[in-house]
Amino acid sequence: MRIVAKELLYAVKTLFTTTKDRFVLLGLVLIAAIISVSELAVAKLFTDIIDFEKSMSKTNLIILIIGFFLFFGITKAGHFLQRVYKVRFFEKAFKESSADVPAAKENWRWSLAFELTNILSTCTQLGVVILFFAYLSWQFAVINVLVVLAIFQFYGMLFSNQLDAQRGFVIARKNKEQITNAVRIGTRVKSGEIGVLISGIAMLILLGVLIYLSYIDGISTSNTIVLFFGLKMQNSNFSNISTALMRFARARTNSE
Repeated sequence: MRIVAKELLYAVKTLFTTTKDRFVLLGLVLIAAIISVSELAVAKLFTDIIDFEKSMSKTNLIILIIGFFLFFGITKAGHFLQRVYKVRFFEKAFKESSADVPAAKENWRWSLAFELTNILSTCTQLGVVILFFAYLSWQFAVINVLVVLAIFQFYGMLFSNQLDAQRGFVIARKNKEQITNAVRIGTRVKSGEIGVLISGIAMLILLGVLIYLSYIDGISTSNTIVLFFGLKMQNSNFSNISTALMRFARARTNSE
């Protein structure tokens, strides 16, 4: 897990050389986190509407429904704008950078930047989801944190092995050794999918815990539904992190 943090920090320092650019990068990451919270809040609002629609007044119901659609639209618009602005930000940051990058490695620098922001944004979203879990059920949140730490430890091992493999491919290319696409691409895809499989198994375990806590009335019905949506989001985040880490390893070694 430490090697992942080390490589991400190195990429931030290398790609974004000014303090201003690093603050903008932080802003983009935080916006992504806010969007993830908003999506969970939308889910919570939706379950409240379904759960209490028969007991609340017509006026309150209309206000909640309007709020739901507005909130949903804002989150989708924010997600779109954040992704579009990211490209302009990269171009501006690279022009301001004093680093002399060969033309052959320019594309890899862009790939590295995209994967860096993708991983940082997803990790931040994951952190916010974990905090949201704690708000809904501290018992479930404690178990979830232990599972998350175990997953990241495993991802660190996969990432370290992938860095070694990708560096081997770079050396082989310089030595004009032939390595088939099936080997080069297959190595990266296999590692990423192993990570996805591990996160899927972890989700099944956490779903079992969630069902048990709901069965013993440790969590309300509405919160159980929101936690289920949150688990799906968390699993999606882990799948994204796993595959992005392997692409990051490829971009990192080819941009050295």
